Amino acid sequence: MLSTISYKIYEMRRYLVLSLVISIIAIPIGDALVIQRDRNRSEMYGEAFWIYGFEVYNMTDQELLAKLPPEWNFTEDKNALPGYLGNITYEYPVFGMLFFAIAVWLFPGVNSLQPLWLNFLLILVFNLNLVMIAVLMGDKIYNQKWARMFFGGYFVYGLIMSAGGGKLEPLADCLLLMALILRQEGQRNKSMFTLGLAVQSKIYPGVAFPILFIEAPLSAVWFGVSMLLTILPLVFQGMSIESLIRHILNLESYSSQIVNPMYPGLVFPDSYIWPPALIPLVLYVGFMLFTTRLFLPEMRALRSSPWKDRILLFVPLYVYLLPAILFVYRWVMPWYLMWLGIVVFMLRDKTQSIAYLKVISIVGFLYTFGLLCNFPYFSTGTLNDFLSHFKTGWLTLVGVGVMLLLTLISYLIWAKEVKRRERKALVIREAEARGELVM
Repeated sequence: MLSTISYKIYEMRRYLVLSLVISIIAIPIGDALVIQRDRNRSEMYGEAFWIYGFEVYNMTDQELLAKLPPEWNFTEDKNALPGYLGNITYEYPVFGMLFFAIAVWLFPGVNSLQPLWLNFLLILVFNLNLVMIAVLMGDKIYNQKWARMFFGGYFVYGLIMSAGGGKLEPLADCLLLMALILRQEGQRNKSMFTLGLAVQSKIYPGVAFPILFIEAPLSAVWFGVSMLLTILPLVFQGMSIESLIRHILNLESYSSQIVNPMYPGLVFPDSYIWPPALIPLVLYVGFMLFTTRLFLPEMRALRSSPWKDRILLFVPLYVYLLPAILFVYRWVMPWYLMWLGIVVFMLRDKTQSIAYLKVISIVGFLYTFGLLCNFPYFSTGTLNDFLSHFKTGWLTLVGVGVMLLLTLISYLIWAKEVKRRERKALVIREAEARGELVM
């Protein structure tokens, strides 16, 4: 895996330099425009870890703010979760928390540069993700339009998550991509171990576990071994993961407010009935009824295959149905839509890959449409809280426009180079077909 990634880094070196330059420029822009609450909160808990150890998992934000030195200038409006989340303790899994703890240890001293340092580390991880996506795509990135569009879409998403949000998604994606590369190379045990670390950064990479388990059941032992990183502190250090469990189980005690505009439970918000809340779900179900057949295995293949292969024939259907998870949870932020994008590499068929990316796009449309359908609910609560993160109000759009312009320029340069490479490859193939010697 390391040699494969190293070769791809060399192959993409010019584009990576361009991407890094754009990412570094975007860091101060994002910091000036947006209150990156997740990053600030993780910075606070990273610093606190070196004082209280895993005991930080038993503290709410307010309790920790009261214990930390006031000269560190951690405040409730910048470093704590919104009030409607109630008594929520730190819920990120252990590997994700340790990432920030080690990061602040490498750059000690709570000051204005430490948050930017965290963004910088995340953009390094994000650019490594671009390399691994290129590895998994292989030649498709040069000769298939859907692959180039996915690569460009992930560039925008990764830039926002790392430079503009300081979130853990780049790290979780990095470990998930490593697991998929190891799977591609046939290193099942290492793949499962790495997937376990990914799940301990953010929970969503766990959707790949059933597929890896079916392909190699015994490798699940290594998934369990990696999970010891969470289990041991839980048992011996008295670490509490109650908030994480409440989040996973979708309990109302995690958040008194619903932030998912596709959640069917919005039919009964507070004390009134609002039937339009069902529109996103009805549209999604209608779309799926007309498109799911593409992902169903043929009966002839089912009859002639052994039991294990029969289960594997349903993997494309499993992957295609994954975005339905986003309708189940009360708490779904806009960027969660890209969580499931990387799972496209579980599909081998080009038509299925394109259809899967289309269904993610449809769900993204329904998320936006859901805000309109449920505007009476969101306009009085969580929408205002979300907009409060933008420091300069509507002027934030200017900064976002600059970031998007830089991203567009980078993508156009990359796309132009890819097309030039395609033309060169075509000329070589035509020359070889004529029997000419190509040096």
